[in-house]
Amino acid sequence: GGPFEEGGVSEALADADAAVVAYALRGGRRNVPLYSRGTRTIVDAMRRARVSRLLVLSEAAYGPHTAGPLNRTVSALYRATARPVIRQREEQDAIIAASGLDWTIVRPVILVEGPAHGHRRAPFTPHHSRAPRTTYADLAHVLLDALDDPATYRRDLYP
Repeated sequence: GGPFEEGGVSEALADADAAVVAYALRGGRRNVPLYSRGTRTIVDAMRRARVSRLLVLSEAAYGPHTAGPLNRTVSALYRATARPVIRQREEQDAIIAASGLDWTIVRPVILVEGPAHGHRRAPFTPHHSRAPRTTYADLAHVLLDALDDPATYRRDLYP
């Protein structure tokens, strides 16, 4: 089942200790409520299953998650072309913040293919002077490291 199917989501969480949400919209499907409705379904199922740990892969391309003149300029261009997606992400953020769960939102700037560049701790504040590229391998390390780290609860990470 998909993220809108309560039964399938509840079944997937039956014996879980945590949930990881890593949605991606492809092509022209920007008006699908994947981020908000899908996240709401998962958060509700987590509460029912008494699963408290939530990790969410999001992005650092909007709102308070950009810092520095270059990143803010890129963010403004993104906002001009991707308003429906940004609205969905903002709704997703609000659902997560109000969830009462032990959440962490991981917000890479640019994801790229390639090997891991080495172990590094993701900062809690947006990048100011550059738009770092994070490999999927490094992203996996960030997610795994955050999973059991209470210092990351109810925080954003910016790899």
